[in-house]
Amino acid sequence: MRSARIALILLTGINLLNYLDRFILSALVSSLTAPVAEGGLALTDAEAGSLYSGFIIVYLVAAPVCGLLADRFSRNWILAVGVAAWSAATSAGALATGYWSLMLTRMCTGIGESAYATVAPTVISDHFPPHSRARALGVFNSAIPIGAAIGIALGGWAASNYGWRPALLIAGLPGLLLAVCFAFHKTPARGASDPHVAVGRAPTLVEALRIALRPSYGLTVLGYALQTAGFGALGFWAPKYLQVAKGMSLQESTITFGIVIATTGVIGTIIGAWWGDRWFQRSKTGLLQVCALTSVAAAVFVGIMIMADDLWIVWSAATLACLFLVASVGPINSQIVNMLGPGERASGVAMSIVLIHLLGDVPSVSMVGWMSAEFGFNTGLALLPLALVGASVVWWVAIRVEANRRDA
Repeated sequence: MRSARIALILLTGINLLNYLDRFILSALVSSLTAPVAEGGLALTDAEAGSLYSGFIIVYLVAAPVCGLLADRFSRNWILAVGVAAWSAATSAGALATGYWSLMLTRMCTGIGESAYATVAPTVISDHFPPHSRARALGVFNSAIPIGAAIGIALGGWAASNYGWRPALLIAGLPGLLLAVCFAFHKTPARGASDPHVAVGRAPTLVEALRIALRPSYGLTVLGYALQTAGFGALGFWAPKYLQVAKGMSLQESTITFGIVIATTGVIGTIIGAWWGDRWFQRSKTGLLQVCALTSVAAAVFVGIMIMADDLWIVWSAATLACLFLVASVGPINSQIVNMLGPGERASGVAMSIVLIHLLGDVPSVSMVGWMSAEFGFNTGLALLPLALVGASVVWWVAIRVEANRRDA
């Protein structure tokens, strides 16, 4: 158990750095778009925004490849090399001389982060048995809002005092140390915490793609994609929505919402993971039940946030919406891992990563923006409760399918 705790601490620390790295660039946009004479790269807003697009495209393309490799070779070294690669790429961004050199470093970051994202959940699943897996994955994912908040704050502080180049060095270098630490950490054998489940051989590319066609897996991931569509669009548009539709200042909407995301991210993830493990011990579909209930609860509070005029009610509803949204993170990731054989988990996790983004936040962020521009922000944001209710419905269908499969 000591080895499991050490692994969880290391992987959670790396996950924090992962999201610190992703979000630090948003705090550096003003510095990067500044004239060269003032220390910037004179990027346009479109070029600055495309840096994230370049990252996410490479991230999604590389994830399945990393998953296939992780099911065949040493996960320790794939993860360690991935972390080292993204840390080195982030640090190398400090040497960028223009748009394309900076874009290259962000694309390389996408490769490294895809290796980590596909491998880490499988390592955790082999350290922790199914009845405590949601809690372990909840702790792991609680680093996401903390890392995002630190990335934005650290980036702003470092850029203001030292410039954007030192900011990238500060973000990148710590990952190299954690990569070395994990490279020599002993990882249990595949399926070590699932003694009654056959490990099986690693899937081929075609077999990995067919994982998405399994009814239980496909429905579970589709629900996750709809939930990601709602949460991703809320996280992206909420600050501006609160300014335009609720009359808040830039500082109030951004800082307060950032505090809400960071606080609810930790509390909600831990509560949801504990709840998921408790229900899983009573019912094998307990994890999905928690996801379905929290998603519909989040939809209700997003709706209240949209309809309310009183700012106290708006903030209360936004806080509870975010709390219920992140409560499903531990249970849904545990459910996905539990549905996969130990020999195919990295490939299956990689497939879920691709699907939840391609079907989730990638289209939803743009769709909400278009709807808001055409019909107003309230109409645009109204898509979010629909997506979340849709996630709940799909997960209830998945519960029925999974229950029937187990009874057969």
